[in-house]
Amino acid sequence: MAIHLRKRGKTWHARGTIRIGRETVTLREISTGAHSRADAEAWIAAETARIREAHLAGPAGRARALTVAECILAYLTRPEPIHALDRPRLRALSDRIGHHQLESLAEAWREWQAAHPAHSAGTATRYRALLLAAIRHTCAAAELPAPSLAPIGGKREERLVLLTEPERAALLRSYNPHAACPVLLMAYAGLRTQEALQLDWREVDFATETLRIGAARAKSGRARAVPMHPRVILLLWGMWHAAGKPHRGAVFHSSRGAPYADTVEIGGNPLSRAHATACKAAGIKGFRPHDWRHDWAARMVMAGVDLYTLMRIGGWQSLAMVERYAAVSAEHLRAAIRRIA
Repeated sequence: MAIHLRKRGKTWHARGTIRIGRETVTLREISTGAHSRADAEAWIAAETARIREAHLAGPAGRARALTVAECILAYLTRPEPIHALDRPRLRALSDRIGHHQLESLAEAWREWQAAHPAHSAGTATRYRALLLAAIRHTCAAAELPAPSLAPIGGKREERLVLLTEPERAALLRSYNPHAACPVLLMAYAGLRTQEALQLDWREVDFATETLRIGAARAKSGRARAVPMHPRVILLLWGMWHAAGKPHRGAVFHSSRGAPYADTVEIGGNPLSRAHATACKAAGIKGFRPHDWRHDWAARMVMAGVDLYTLMRIGGWQSLAMVERYAAVSAEHLRAAIRRIA
């Protein structure tokens, strides 16, 4: 046996080989979850015993002895491409629960959830899906049975939000200057919060009056072109001239003058505080930052835009995801009929 330890941050990691009869098992670098060398060495002894026992127990035993970190590493190094936003999520999973064996997958998942209580059902579902994809990929390659996890509880809420024109105008006026600019792109281009905050001047095409959202930053993993509303053109044109007509670089900066960081892997919304302040000043309750996207989509449908076009511009993956906005269109038509004398 030749297992080596090295410290990364506060945690000891192990890697090396284990000899079992005529077979050599390679242990790729994995977190031991220990902060002291003595605890890490004890972990290695227990891990070695589990691996030996698993090989004697056959395929089912080998599946149980695999670690979460081994599965994630195999998934990250596979030939097929992985969405850029999923890489930090997978690394975060490996760092936190990578030392768990698959036989304790449910316990590992409970540990992850306890460490991230602020995750919404949608975010938790995404992490669960990535974790299971890594495990199934590795188990399939080794022809081993893969364990599973219970689905995330609770029904996903289908938000359908539409502000009145006075409410919309009042809320937009209530933001501080740093938040007001990216929010305008959420309200009039339907961009997601991170898409707006991390917009780069390379993605702003004044010649075609189009915003080009790259695949690396799009939630769907697909690039898309978003036509610019006149208010968006006016805003960005003025900012572009004021910035010296740059060819690249962040369009928006925080109140500290720094580009907005990507917070996908750690959660949180940089606009939350400014948004809460603006809503309070405008007297609007229950309206989230992401609801600007719902408000934009509802207005697009009311203006006569068909659902397929809305799906393409907004970057949704399927028509089923935009069908909720058809209800807005139906109510809009009923309201129009009631106005006839």
